[in-house]
Order: sequence, then C-alpha cells, then structure tokens
Amino acid sequence: MKKTLSLVLALALCLSFASLAMAETFGLGVVSSIDSSSAAYVEDGDAYDGKAQVDTTICALWLDDEGKIIDVHFDVAQIKVPFSVEGALLTDENTDLRSKMEKGADYGMLKASAIGKEWFEQVQAFEAYCVGKTVDEVLGMPTKALNEAHPTTPDVEELATTCTMDIGAFLEALEKASNDACAR
Repeated sequence: MKKTLSLVLALALCLSFASLAMAETFGLGVVSSIDSSSAAYVEDGDAYDGKAQVDTTICALWLDDEGKIIDVHFDVAQIKVPFSVEGALLTDENTDLRSKMEKGADYGMLKASAIGKEWFEQVQAFEAYCVGKTVDEVLGMPTKALNEAHPTTPDVEELATTCTMDIGAFLEALEKASNDACAR
C-alpha cells in the first residue's frame, strides 16, 4: 500500500511540474539593421572612410498561459567596421565586440543621457515595465519621436524618468519573439 501511495504521489508531482512547464512559452526574436552604415567617399580631394555597422537587437521572452509576460530580456550587438576609400578594413583585431548589455557601464551612454541613466539601466527599466503585460499591451504603448534618431521613445509616465531611449527595435524583436513563442 505504501509503495502504491508513494508511486501515485510521485506521479502527481511529476504531472503538476509538467503542467506548470507547459503553461509557460518561450520565444526568441532577432532584428538586424544596417541603417547606420555609411559609404567611403572622396570629396574635394579628401578621402573619407566608410563604416559598415550592423545593429542586432535580441529579445528573449517568457509568457504565462494567459499570454502575460513573465520575463523578458533585451540586448543589442552593435558591430562597427570602418573601411577606407580603397576598401581596406580599418578595424583593429582587438575591437570590443561585446553586446551593449555585456558592456554595462562601459557602453558610455550616461554622459549623453538626459535622465542620468546608462543604457543597461534604461533597458532594465523597460523590461520591468513589460512584465505582467501582454505583448499586445506593450506593442500598443504610446510612443513619441524625440528626434530623427529617436522616433519611437516611450510616452508613458511610468517610464519618463527611467527609459527615454528609442525602443523601436525592441518592439520589433518583442513581436518576433511572441510570434516565435513555443511551449517549453
């Protein structure tokens, strides 16, 4: 009898863990852009170097069984490769290829931030804002254009003092992660 009871309890425990795991879904979204690249050129006899730049925004997303965000993480890999008019690569082999989140305070956005927050701090504030909301609620949040370089800045009181950077690529990656979401 004890063996049967133990077996039934163990089976019930396994089923409860399995149903909990099935209640969560995970998605990964990746968006890349080369919009910040520039051509090398010669003007009035002066040569100007070009720059190939790839910005890749990554979103890892966990949703509960009701479609609410349990956890979300964003990061950006920003790779810049300068080159000469002749096409020679001007990138040092020791170039720092860490992502913006990996760079942390070394990224250096603090000096340009009107709210005194580094890049990773603003991303963490945006991530915290997303938790508990559905993807559609986050995608439908009000935004405003601060300037040409920042056309999709949060226009939400809750983020006014914590995240004032452009989140357009984050929203695109979030939507892709949601579309990619599959049961764990």
